[in-house]
Order: sequence, then C-alpha cells, then structure tokens
Amino acid sequence: MNSIKKLLIITTVFVVMGFLGYSQISEEMGYIKGEVMVQLKNEHSINKVLNDYGFIDKASVQVISKRFNIYLLRFDGSKKSNSEVLNEFSLYKEVVNVQNNHFIKLRDGNEVIPDDALFDDQWSLKNTGQSGGTPDADIDATDAWEITTGGLTVYGDTIVVAIIDGGSFLTHEDLDFWKNHGEIPDNDIDDDDNGYVDDYDGWNAYNHSGTIPNHQHGTHVGGISGAIGNNGIGVSGVNMHVKILPVAASSTTESVAVEGLSYVYVVREQYELSNGAEGAFVVADNCSFGVNNGQAEDYPIWEAMYDSLGQLGVLSMGATANANWNIDVTGDVPTGFTTDYLISVTNTTNKDEKHPSAGWGLISIDLGAPGVQIKSTNINNTYTNKSGTSMSTPLVTGAVAMLFAAADTTFMNFYKANLSEGALLIKDYIMNGVDPLDDLQGITVTGGRLNVYNSISLMINRPAMSVSKDSVYLEMLINTSATDTLIIANTGNDTLFYTVSIADQPEWINLSQYEGELPEAEYDKIIISFDNNAMDTGDYHCEMVFDAVDVDTDTVPVTMVVYTDVGINERNHIISDILVYPNPLSSSVINIEFTAKESGKLSIEIIDQSGKVILNQAGEINQGLNHIELKDLDLAKGTYLYRLLHNNRPLISGKIIRN
Repeated sequence: MNSIKKLLIITTVFVVMGFLGYSQISEEMGYIKGEVMVQLKNEHSINKVLNDYGFIDKASVQVISKRFNIYLLRFDGSKKSNSEVLNEFSLYKEVVNVQNNHFIKLRDGNEVIPDDALFDDQWSLKNTGQSGGTPDADIDATDAWEITTGGLTVYGDTIVVAIIDGGSFLTHEDLDFWKNHGEIPDNDIDDDDNGYVDDYDGWNAYNHSGTIPNHQHGTHVGGISGAIGNNGIGVSGVNMHVKILPVAASSTTESVAVEGLSYVYVVREQYELSNGAEGAFVVADNCSFGVNNGQAEDYPIWEAMYDSLGQLGVLSMGATANANWNIDVTGDVPTGFTTDYLISVTNTTNKDEKHPSAGWGLISIDLGAPGVQIKSTNINNTYTNKSGTSMSTPLVTGAVAMLFAAADTTFMNFYKANLSEGALLIKDYIMNGVDPLDDLQGITVTGGRLNVYNSISLMINRPAMSVSKDSVYLEMLINTSATDTLIIANTGNDTLFYTVSIADQPEWINLSQYEGELPEAEYDKIIISFDNNAMDTGDYHCEMVFDAVDVDTDTVPVTMVVYTDVGINERNHIISDILVYPNPLSSSVINIEFTAKESGKLSIEIIDQSGKVILNQAGEINQGLNHIELKDLDLAKGTYLYRLLHNNRPLISGKIIRN
C-alpha cells in the first residue's frame, strides 16, 4: 500500500480579489460564479482542455491535486454561466468529473434549534438538564439536523414511515400524512388494484377498511417519529419532514397485526414495481405493541412478515415490555424474534439510565432510546406527555428515516440494487452509532442509547472506492507477454475492504492481488499480467469486478488483441479527440465524434461482457471532423466495450454504460 495525499475540499482564499473579474462571490448560490473544479483523465489532459476552451483564464489555473489530476478553472462568469460550463465539460472526453466550487464552512457546533413552541420540552431531542435531567442525555437530533431534516432521498423519493398502532388523528396540524393518490376515497372501488378498497388514508385492519380511527396513542407515536419541525407550532419529530402512513392494527389478535404488516409490504412493493409511480417508499415501520412473555416459536407468521419486509428494504422497530424482565429468559413478542430486520428497543430516562420498568436482554434487546415524559402530538390538535417503550421506539423509527434522507447517491444506488442488504447496513449504522451507557452494558446487544447524529456520521463517512481505469485494452504481438497497472484508491473516510474477481478467469490474465484493505486515503497498485504464448491471433475478453461492502461495484472490461504484425500502436494516432456521448447511455442513440488524419473505411463494434460483438457498423470517414450517430440500439443494462477499427485494424476502445 502507498500513501496518497488526502483530497481536502479547498476553500477559495477571498484575498485573491484580482480574480473577481472571473470569480464572483455568491454565497446565495452556494458556489463561486466563474469557477469550476475538474478532474481529468491524465496529466496531459489539462493542455487539451486549455487549447479547446478559450474562455478559460489560463493564467489562473490552480492545481488542486496533481495525484488525481484535479484543477480549479476560472472564467468570466458574466459572459458564461457555470451551468453552461458544466454541461460542456460533462461531454468532453478528457473530463472524468466536473463540479462547481462550493462554499463550505466550519462546523463549529452550531446546532439547528427549531422554532416549535414546545421544543424546549423535548428533552429526548435536546437535553439541557430541563426537569432535572442530565445534559446531553439525548439522541443528538439538533446536531443531526445540521446534516438533514429529512423528507426526501437524494433521488427525490418521498420517505414514509408506517406507524402500526391504534389509528391516528388525520387532521392534526403538526403531522404530515401520506395519501394514496392512486385511490379515489369512499367510492367502494379498489382503484389502484392493490387489493385494498378505499385505502386513500392508509389501512384499518380491525374492520378491513380505509377508515382510520382517531387514536391518542397512535397520534403520539407518529409525532415522535415525524411531527413537522420548525413550523412555529407544537413539537418536532426526529425526522421533521417525513410522511406518516397510519395503519390501525396494534391490538386484539395477531391476525390483525399481520394484516397491518402485510399492507405495509404491499404499498412498498407497489412502489418498487411501478418505479415510484404508485405505493409508498416506506423505509421503516413502528410496532409499539406486543405480547408479554410471548415465545417466538409460537408466532412464525408474524416474524416472517418482518423478514418479508426486510427483503423489500424495510426495517421494523419493536417496543419491548414495560417491565423489568430479562427478555432472553421470559420471552417477548415481537422483541424476542430473531429476524435480522427488527430493531428491539428499551426505555431510557433523562439521566441516561434504563427505566426500572423496561425489558432488557443481552441477546434480544438491541438498544435503548428516551421514553420518559415524551412530549408529542395528541388528538384534536393538542399535545401531551406519555412514557414507556412505546415512546422510545418511534425515536428509532424516525432515525432510520433520517439516514435515508442523509444517504448519498452511492449508498442509494447500493440500496436500490440490494434492498435487503441495504436495510441491514442502515441497521448497522443505527446500532454502531449508539452512545454507550453504563446502565445498558451487558444487558443489551449494543450497550447503548440511540444517537442519530452518530449514525448519520457513520453513514456519510464510510469508505469510497475509486478505480483508475474504466477499461483495459492491450494490443500484443503473438507469443509475447506484457503488463499494465491499475490503481484502486480509498477516497472515503473509513477502511475499505475490497475484492477483485474475474469470472471464469482465462489463463492469459493474472493479477498481482485479488483483495486488499485500504485505510482512509491509501491506494494499491494492481499489476495486470498478460501472456498470449501458444494462443492464436484474435480478440480475447474478460472483465474485472471490483467489489466492497456499501460501495458501488465497479466493472472494468478487459480486451487483449493478439496480432502478428508490428507498429499497431502507431495507428492509434490516425484519429484523435474522440467523444462518445451520452455515456452513461439512457436512450437508444449514441453519438461518436472524432478528428481523422486519414480517410478510409471505419468499423464500429460494440461488444458485450462475454466478448460477443453485438453491433458492427461500417462506413467511410473523411479527413477532419467526423460525426457518427448510432440509432436504435437495443442494449440491456450493463457495461459494454466499444471499438473503432480503421481499414480493419483496431484504433481505440472504451467503455459504454447502459443505465
């Protein structure tokens, strides 16, 4: 392993006022007008950029990272907008990444204190010692709100939590309820064909209808997870802007609870099957109810519902018994279940102690959360205090929703491609982010109390994997060997454990290593060895797959071309300035532009991951600028190799990604 210089976000020194003709300070926009940061393919790319874009002020180019080919470029922001420059550079072949030069600020501990009238009473979110409590015996919500206040994912999904309880007060001024807009209320028709008639407001499993009953407990629990924050009235939920899906199903018989959980499954499944057009992006459900001393083996269907929800990426939260029992011994439902997709919660006080009347268990109970005199919403637009594990649990439910709001594109890509694994990662962040408490050590799984800020920090500071090449292409004389080098770097903030695999690895390729451990800001050089001895001439293909937990998989196609003649690489100079766009490809059309030094016959091949040529288009090119448009491409999602051949001899290749 080798150390690399840490990539720090560089704040522009505003003393350099001489650049104000180009860089106009505008904090309202969040970035500097007339400046962009670009990451280029190699150290020679900057000269090409400066030659091709005359509006860049060459005298003010700043090297941000020589190691990663990152530069700060300035231009006259009054003549050309940042968005125009970003669009132009995003299509330029030499550019890997381009972005604005954003303002940042020192995180000096300034918390987000909402203006909700009763916020000072919400010690669970901000404990200053009010009512005789211990300062900071809280979940650090005000610190978490500096990062996000919830509501939407980075891709615009509206985050929903399902409150499975006795019902709710649907017209409460401080609660934002999900509505099923695929359903016309009160027409006795299942308009969206989801199996539930008139479920516009949610579902009532007591009488199998869409009529949600008023209920104090359910209204209170919903407000703890997601009361509207910073609106000048009432209280704030952990997640200030989450949508609440009320499901009445928390008492009478087990079949009622299972029906309620099944409804949550159906609306999330609708969301997945319709690509977000129907249903709800439910990420968590709250179950502040259960069966004292229930034995898990007697409730297999109920527990299986949590497993099924987990497969859809939904975590379930369960409140344990309000009694000082060892749940590992006495049993409890649901908090005695062994499903991986349930977080079992006990009650802590404003002095960071386990409540004397709350269950515990080194195997069964995962963590604690505040649950004594918790101020929240009540029916008829009122507010009240309630205590118990029922109040502790929705804090965790709201925290799970907060993590989805804080997640970046890398995590959400991983989550959407791996719903169950992504849900378990969220659970890990919740569990590993707790504040350790002496009173919970040895009697709960984590030994700690919920801290939503710590959990979000673990998520956003996880490792990040960067692979230096998007494809490997090598032309070799027959019966020779050669090597190439690829770099894998950890550009994140935690240790990266990675693996490299080659499916059905052929004998002609070997890697110097197939796995590694990279601390923050470290990299590995991987030597790729090629050997074509005793092989025929032709094209040979495989792909290297770089994988790591909680990181997008990176696939690098490899092509080895074996020839009998010499001087092959000289042909690569026949064309230059090649541009392939859009890439990634989201439609059936792709454009290829390049400058040719010679006229002649040009063939374009597109090759799938198995090495099969799935498109071969030939035509004549002229000396100078050429533009080719490939239409009606029917490519499945995945990674492809494109290759250009001049007079039947390979010139250049690269990778195309089909989203």
